Amino acid sequence: MLEVELKFQIPEARRSALLKALDPKKSEIIQLQAKYYDTPDRLLSQQGAALRQRLEGTHWVQTLKAATKSHLQRFEDNTNLGELAEAPDLNLDIYQDKPEALAILKNALGDQFNHLQLQFETDIQRTMRVITFEDAEIEISLDIGEVRTETATQQIHEVEFELKSGSIQSLLTFSFEWVKKYQLWLDVRSKAEFGNLLVQEKKVSPAKQAKEIIFNKKDSADKNLRLLVASQLQHLLPNIAAISAQVAESEHIQQAQVALHHLHLSLSLFKDWTDSKTEKWSHQLSAFESHFKNLQHFEHMQRTLGALLQNPKTAGSLDKDILYANEKLNNLVKSTQNVQHYLELLIFSLGQSEKAPLHDLKWYAQNTLQNQYKQLQESLNDADLSDLESLEALAQHLNELKFSFPILTNIYDVKNLQKYGKSLNDAQQACEQYQVLASSASYLQQTDLEASDWFALGWLTAKQEVYAEKLLEATEQFLVSRKFLK
Repeated sequence: MLEVELKFQIPEARRSALLKALDPKKSEIIQLQAKYYDTPDRLLSQQGAALRQRLEGTHWVQTLKAATKSHLQRFEDNTNLGELAEAPDLNLDIYQDKPEALAILKNALGDQFNHLQLQFETDIQRTMRVITFEDAEIEISLDIGEVRTETATQQIHEVEFELKSGSIQSLLTFSFEWVKKYQLWLDVRSKAEFGNLLVQEKKVSPAKQAKEIIFNKKDSADKNLRLLVASQLQHLLPNIAAISAQVAESEHIQQAQVALHHLHLSLSLFKDWTDSKTEKWSHQLSAFESHFKNLQHFEHMQRTLGALLQNPKTAGSLDKDILYANEKLNNLVKSTQNVQHYLELLIFSLGQSEKAPLHDLKWYAQNTLQNQYKQLQESLNDADLSDLESLEALAQHLNELKFSFPILTNIYDVKNLQKYGKSLNDAQQACEQYQVLASSASYLQQTDLEASDWFALGWLTAKQEVYAEKLLEATEQFLVSRKFLK
């Protein structure tokens, strides 16, 4: 069966208020002691699965969980092992009559079923209550306790909202009311992930990378867009969780930025593929992404211009900007507004259009690509080396096409596509170099420079002009090669 739930972390200052709102007198309080099993090389964990035995009150329950294509849904199989005087041995025979669960185990473990062993334990006090909201019954569970190995522990203090019946829309609406009131932030990390990190003596899982999406040409454009957004959320949310928990490494921040950029472009460029209004999300995501870009830009300047900025005052100003950008980002990723955006995008990714499509997927893909080529050609015609705004417009359309080109052309049977891709890549590389140099020059021009810093500004301006010319030339070469769209 599929379990539909959302999990949030609670700011320490709001924990007492949330517990009071849950009202322990009207809630059920149970102690949950669980043992989690995996192979020494964590084959289950690597496949997004978890196998546990948990004492729930007086009964032992064995549970297999596995990830799906959405952070809102998980596969879950529960088997009640009964009331036992002692903890039971792991029982894998129960899955012989459960094809879906058995397939998950075989996919992860192969023939290494006998290598499963206890990895870590949890000890949680759960305060839970079922509340009726609109057409739904929603179980709220406040979990307080710890995850532990023989040598380490991690405290747990989180709240989960599980849909017992009714619509996912009601679950999200209800959850967001609690998000606003108690400043909750969405956390897609599980207790199993926390335990596996303790076993490995790590603070954070590796940054989540993007997965390649292959559209189903038989499905509608609307359905494929929702699939694309679901995949991009799978990329985004684990990295956002690491940043929110302040355990992120630079790769988490970089991958979160990439995911935000892709989400923004998907909802902007493919807005005609669906009846849902995506412009608001696209605009919000673009504004959110800009804060990641600022941090990335400051850090790049520090690495590349550090040796050229001879005045300590200018270098110190850059250090302060990086510190401020980091602090602002840490607050923004778990802000109420952005958590709302995550929830809205999750429900969009799981929904479906109520209207029949007017055209097939190939028509929408071709129409989108032709419009992008037209915009790119017009911006090239308007581009002027002395007009920075015109070059920025060209760069923007080139960036958009760089993102959509491999997605859209996958729908075509195009010969020699590699040639078109290489031509686009050449233009994109010139575009990236130009934008970095232009941003750096703009930053220095807005700074109170000392005489010693003017050398750096002059160097940037000269390099910027070189790459601006390359940008125009490479874009023109790419547009010449687009014969397959005729």
